[in-house]
Amino acid sequence: MRTAWVLLHSLGLFTVCSCATAGHDVAEEGRQVILGMDAETVLSCAGIPARTEQLDPRTKIFSYEIKNENVGGMQVTVPIIGGGFKVGRSGSYCHAIMRVVDGKVVEVNYTGDDDDVVGKDGVCAPIVRGCLRAHGQDPEVRTAHAPK
Repeated sequence: MRTAWVLLHSLGLFTVCSCATAGHDVAEEGRQVILGMDAETVLSCAGIPARTEQLDPRTKIFSYEIKNENVGGMQVTVPIIGGGFKVGRSGSYCHAIMRVVDGKVVEVNYTGDDDDVVGKDGVCAPIVRGCLRAHGQDPEVRTAHAPK
């Protein structure tokens, strides 16, 4: 009986943890899909960036931002090195920074307070979700992974 109880609770914990990482999975898959994508395609699937910066004639930065109003949970701060920790609370904002060289995305970085309750970078998922869906509907969307 005890074995069944432990197995049932372990399965429940596994189910909760696997569901809670959906944002992280979308953010990571989105990063992989966007790498190598044409800048025009990124603009059509992710939208117009909040900011752009031309670094040199070949390199441009696209900066996307999202603010998560529904963070929930609580934050515990105790007098230890590093400040404290979060319990059951997701991050509140994400900056997705894409470096475009010669019209192709060569780097995607996520910054900010962007970790979900379980899994990192989950708050960034909505920024790249449109590109992930576009790639899923048409795998020949211009990425480095698409057949030429």
